[in-house]
Amino acid sequence: MERNRRKVVPRIKICGLTRMEETSYLNEIGASYAGFVLWEKSRRKVSIAQAEEIGKCLKREIKRVAVTVSPDLALLKQIKGAGFDILQVHGELSEEVLAQCQIPVWRACNLKQPQDLKKLEHHPGISGYVVDAGEAGSGQTFDWQGSRKAMEEMRNTVCAGKDFILAGGLNPENVAQAVRIFQPDVVDVSSGVEGKNGKERILIAAFAGKVRDDEKE
Repeated sequence: MERNRRKVVPRIKICGLTRMEETSYLNEIGASYAGFVLWEKSRRKVSIAQAEEIGKCLKREIKRVAVTVSPDLALLKQIKGAGFDILQVHGELSEEVLAQCQIPVWRACNLKQPQDLKKLEHHPGISGYVVDAGEAGSGQTFDWQGSRKAMEEMRNTVCAGKDFILAGGLNPENVAQAVRIFQPDVVDVSSGVEGKNGKERILIAAFAGKVRDDEKE
């Protein structure tokens, strides 16, 4: 994928917000997306009401992403009512949800092996594809080198004309390399900018700096 380096800086998504004060960190760096995990089994899980309250402190231009696992129509209705900008779907994505969703959908793939990328469905209602580690939220990367060929095929087929969102174990130390290898439209980080009490300002600033400084070299 390191054909010709792009001049476009990837947009930044900070995922797994759980505290009001974390919004200021995203505002400061000019993040493009804020992710709120609505999956009950996640340690970063927030309710829709909590996400709404936290999201009020974000700058208007920062889009709010509802991160879900196999959402049903009832959850979709709640997400719509809460004013989320994007629906991110892990697990199963039903035709009903796709048909009735009125906001952009990001389809996520938890990449345990390169062949998993072939399971991604193509649908005009899907606006982007998130490639994540095998276990979401683990802080671990997937096999970057072993997946490069499959990723290239995905970019040229199912993901053609769509946003490519790179996730899975990104942090301030490795994100510049990830950008050079995969040339994503969006880089998505959660545990890589966390300390003991949640997201940390200094780590988020360092992450953003590495993403943007790499393009200036």
